[in-house]
Amino acid sequence: MTDHRYEARADAVPGDCELGVDGRLTQLVTLTLTDAGPITMPDGSDHQRPDVICPLRASEARLLAARLIELAGDAPALTR
Repeated sequence: MTDHRYEARADAVPGDCELGVDGRLTQLVTLTLTDAGPITMPDGSDHQRPDVICPLRASEARLLAARLIELAGDAPALTR
């Protein structure tokens, strides 16, 4: 099953870290996919879905950012 959210954001929250096996703390970057509020269902009712949260190591966040920039650059500009 595929599900989606309408907005995405990334945050680096101080203290949100991963403890490595060597005892060092590594800052995490949190990717949040959200609807930023309720969505309206086809029957007109509002539905609130939970945010999808994915903590990433800095190296993973950099790779994802580079890929997003690459894809955005390749995406055609659509106008109406």
